[in-house]
Amino acid sequence: SKMTPYEGMIGTLLSLGAEESPEDRVLALQTIQNLSADQSSKPRLAIDSVLTFLTSCAVRKDEAEREAGVSTLQNISTEPGAVVAITNTKNAIATLVHLAHSPTTKQSTRQLACETLANISLWLQTLAGTGKVPDCVENNLLPTLKTSVWEKW
Repeated sequence: SKMTPYEGMIGTLLSLGAEESPEDRVLALQTIQNLSADQSSKPRLAIDSVLTFLTSCAVRKDEAEREAGVSTLQNISTEPGAVVAITNTKNAIATLVHLAHSPTTKQSTRQLACETLANISLWLQTLAGTGKVPDCVENNLLPTLKTSVWEKW
């Protein structure tokens, strides 16, 4: 998107997304959502201030705000470079898990939360699988699903 690089654009949208007027908040969120659909904008949006804002929007009472917040997180989660930023964002994963399993979450929002978690899981598994395995070590596929204990008797 040609709009994302403009100085102050993202900050202005975040400010509008915190306004008292529900209409202003929804329109700001939907604008960020539209920006996040563009591949070149995703790295610019995968920053702590935006991800924290989207996470807080995902638990608001207004369904349109929740859906726009989760939709934007889902869009950003398709960018491999965003996985670390998303997982480092306070409450992001917990919020997505909550929305994915809450009986009060609208079906479309629940689906978006599940897709976002699946994207994050895919990138994490890809990262885990790209490590170099020394020649003397057996190369086992991940995940092994084995449990680990502190003291092995």
